[in-house]
Amino acid sequence: MKKKLLAALLASALAAGMLPTSACAVSSAYTSSNATLISFTDSAVTADGAYSGYEIEGTDVSITAAGTYVFSGDCDDGSITVKKGVTGVTLVLNGLALTNADSAAITLNKTAEAALIAAAGSENTVADTAGANDENAAVKVKSGASLSLSGTGTLTACGNAKNGIKGASDAVITVDELTLNIEAADDGLSCDDELTIKGGRVNITAGGDAVKASPDTDDAENPDTTSLGNVTVSGGTMTLTAANDGVQADGNLTISGGTFAVTANGGHTTSLTDDSASCKGLKAGKTLTVSGGTVNVDSADDALHANDVTVSGGTLTLASGDDAVHADNDLVVGVKGSSSTSNPKIDITASYEGLEGTTVSVYSGDIDVAASDDGVNAANSGLGERSDKYAIHIAGGDLYIDAGSDGLDSNNDISITGGRVEVYGADAMMDAAIDYDGTFTLSGGTLFGAGMEPGAGTQAYVAVGETSPSGGHGGMGGGQGMTRPDKTDGSTMTPPDGQQNGTRPEKPSGDKNGWTGGKGQSANRESALGIKKGSVITVQDASGKTLYTATALGSMSSVIFSSADIKEGETYTVIVDGTSVGTATAKLGTSSSSSGSLGPNQNGGQPGGVSGFSDVPQTSWFADAVRYVTGKSLMNGTSTTAFSPNENMSCAMLATVLYRMSGETAEAGSSFGDVSSSAYYAAAVNWASSKGIVNGTGADAFSPNASITREQLAAMLYRYAGEPSVSADLSAYTDAVSISPYAEKAVEWCVAKGILSGKSATRLAPQDTATRAECAAMLQRFAVL
Repeated sequence: MKKKLLAALLASALAAGMLPTSACAVSSAYTSSNATLISFTDSAVTADGAYSGYEIEGTDVSITAAGTYVFSGDCDDGSITVKKGVTGVTLVLNGLALTNADSAAITLNKTAEAALIAAAGSENTVADTAGANDENAAVKVKSGASLSLSGTGTLTACGNAKNGIKGASDAVITVDELTLNIEAADDGLSCDDELTIKGGRVNITAGGDAVKASPDTDDAENPDTTSLGNVTVSGGTMTLTAANDGVQADGNLTISGGTFAVTANGGHTTSLTDDSASCKGLKAGKTLTVSGGTVNVDSADDALHANDVTVSGGTLTLASGDDAVHADNDLVVGVKGSSSTSNPKIDITASYEGLEGTTVSVYSGDIDVAASDDGVNAANSGLGERSDKYAIHIAGGDLYIDAGSDGLDSNNDISITGGRVEVYGADAMMDAAIDYDGTFTLSGGTLFGAGMEPGAGTQAYVAVGETSPSGGHGGMGGGQGMTRPDKTDGSTMTPPDGQQNGTRPEKPSGDKNGWTGGKGQSANRESALGIKKGSVITVQDASGKTLYTATALGSMSSVIFSSADIKEGETYTVIVDGTSVGTATAKLGTSSSSSGSLGPNQNGGQPGGVSGFSDVPQTSWFADAVRYVTGKSLMNGTSTTAFSPNENMSCAMLATVLYRMSGETAEAGSSFGDVSSSAYYAAAVNWASSKGIVNGTGADAFSPNASITREQLAAMLYRYAGEPSVSADLSAYTDAVSISPYAEKAVEWCVAKGILSGKSATRLAPQDTATRAECAAMLQRFAVL
């Protein structure tokens, strides 16, 4: 009952004859024949109409039964209360100014349900006073109650004591259509369980959080263990000005539409101290998902912050005194498999670090990053300086980074398989545009930057200048940034006169909130290539064809470039201001190159990597699994020195692994039109198909080179095992609903047997592609059952 939406409330009321044809009609539509008209003065309340479900005591009105009640008038000390358990109530405000000296002006008692409508063209104000002490809100919704706010008029709620509108445990508040203005000493619009904004204009000025869903779990006597703490926004226009967080959801914050203008604690130029209150733009305790809408955030702390963050759509403009987008665990930008370079659109105009997460994955979109420290950072203070979980994956999109320190900075691995990346950072001894501590694998896309060279991959690159690592950390090179080239469909990119969305903001002084960087990096040195601010840099092939052009904004001591046009063994030239500064032969990343990838004696103090693979440290979480699968000849390395643990596993690869595990033999023929009989995996696919382990992806198609997902891997292992009847409770994983129907039993079985584990305590990630390291681990667990 408490989850009943406004539409259901109105429908039931209309069916009972409680409302006129239009619930938001002009005041003349409300008469004593179809509603009860209640008028306030400072000394009395008068009522007349169709419904008698009310009680009047002085200037206090209690609603005791379902009906439509229209309120008007002006009263300095009065109240409206919907009694406990009463449902089917519509409260129409039609020119009401109501203040309560001791408590809330409007109260829904426990388990009550009401639709509050601001009548067309009406101006309404409800308020408490600074001395009020009964739950401290202008409008309060008690435990288990449900309030929907709508209409085409205006409602102003003044929370002079504490909160503007407050929902308690298990309460639900929904906002749609009306203009809602809130001024609050503390939180503006708050509801412990679920708060939904579907439309309207919401303007909030708050001394605490502007919008909030935060269950009171710290109450020693009655801790709230049932409220979800979720905020969902699908429409509307919101202007939120808060001393603390713009939006805080202890549970999940989901945004699929709407327009936001959020200012938290004065914006990104506000200096914070160690004991400053949280003042983030959009904050969630669990997941923060943005799939649409227009979001503008200017915050003293992080602009977006959550345990896991996904931005798959929308237009975001972010200015932050700390991180622009911060995820404690996984940060995902774009949609896997999408070719879009415009959706989502993220413009980070100011930040300390632009994108930060334990794992940062970019699949699509147009992302501009301006950061005083690192542009994209794979790190987590809770995991320490080194962790095998740290990774930056770029598979698509258009990513531009202008960083004051490292541009791409991973405390473990970096992989680029697609998209277009322009990355610039400091030109100092300990900071660079590209900096990593594990392996940098380059297997696709377009890359222009400086710093440490790739250490592995299948796509060739060219490097000119000082690219060797220094002091075991970072590479030399990088620049202060470059003017963004025009986005064309061709390979040649010509710089425009200015920045795409205007010039970058002036870099203020300061440390964390300024642009000098927070790592104590050295001052930029004079480039050995002669690259300085304003230099025009061009990469040409042997025929003189221009492959890339950019204009430097600062010193660069190296240039690294890669695209599909670069061919291994061919020679390319880097030209600065019309003069050649060097030529280089294109090469592939190898563990023995001066690329910064781990050498034989740099592997966590161990004498080399597992099975001779430099990218599998002895201390990595997948080390034992790689040792097992390679020792059993189930999987091989991608080269003699690399296992490529973070590369994806293809369907053909896994079919081949299971074929080897079975020890059986099969003919190389296949019923799939896209599997050639000469392919290395032909016999394996034929065997897997005959055993019912694989079914193909469509008519006459197997898609052998498609990356396998975690649920597909589970399904193939489950079928190989004979589809045993074992199930598991997956309710702890919030994304369990995304498991495809064909894979449900397989995933349950794999979880029950410990073959498949979540990427976090609440995220199973069934649709994520499975890395080679994950496959090795699952195969080891499967084989020892």
